[in-house]
Amino acid sequence: MVRKKSGFTLVELLVVIAIIGVLIALLLPAVQQAREAARRMSCTNNLKQLILGLHNYHDTHLKFPPGMIYRDPLPGTTATKRTPFCIHLYPYIEQRAAYDLFDHNTSWHEGGANHKTVRTTPVPAWQCPSDRDAVILDTAALWGDPGASIKGNYGLNWGRNTFIDQGEKSPFNNLFGANFRDINDGTTNTLAMMEMLKPASEAKEYRAWIWNDEPDAYCLMTRVGPNSGANDLTDLCIHEPGRLPCTGLGTTAPAKLNASVASRSMHPGGVQVSLCDGSVRFISETIQLTTWQNLSSMAGGEVVSEF
Repeated sequence: MVRKKSGFTLVELLVVIAIIGVLIALLLPAVQQAREAARRMSCTNNLKQLILGLHNYHDTHLKFPPGMIYRDPLPGTTATKRTPFCIHLYPYIEQRAAYDLFDHNTSWHEGGANHKTVRTTPVPAWQCPSDRDAVILDTAALWGDPGASIKGNYGLNWGRNTFIDQGEKSPFNNLFGANFRDINDGTTNTLAMMEMLKPASEAKEYRAWIWNDEPDAYCLMTRVGPNSGANDLTDLCIHEPGRLPCTGLGTTAPAKLNASVASRSMHPGGVQVSLCDGSVRFISETIQLTTWQNLSSMAGGEVVSEF
């Protein structure tokens, strides 16, 4: 009696491979969604830490920190004082040692080795895991100055139009940080911080540069909606289609002061924001532009619809 050999036919093997392929195709989106959900939760925690830092600063100083400090040279001198927003939050986000190392009597891009150490040490709370890794912009190679420093994913609300023409007043400006009494529209209806995307490390531009006090660094406006395909208006422009579109304004005033940078993220469907009341919200990229812009003013008297 001849024993038959057992095994798969070619057709059966192809059917099994096809079934496995279908199962993988069904499984991968679920895995990707789970990973993005975890990244978005981490991003939420980052913004929560930053907005709590803002509130703790307010408790200490009875106002928010200034959006930046940029002073013209004093009479008889050529020295300016340039301080970006981020260093003011360091004592309140577990970065006290870096804050103490920073020389507060000079500008951020000066100060020698200690300053460079502070500027080039990534702070986890400023990095969204859905975006590209922490970027260190080596300005010594690009501009010839010693200002190498990190970029980050969260910027301040500077109003609804451009850096020089903000429209209704927002909670942050040069030499100005609002106190709660200034926010007549209500802290639950006023943006504090929003997400932003980092250009590539070699990009010679200012967007997402939390250590620079230029108009198109971390100063975010609501001129266009979140994740908009419309161009940012920037000083130095590295156009990234579908991610960071932009129009270059040139590097001289007053043109460069017309800068306007939109809130953008890699989260599908919208961006994360923190409000002045300390809450963190996910804002859909389909939000009405009028509502989005109303959220950027602190005392415009607008009636904010659901968002």
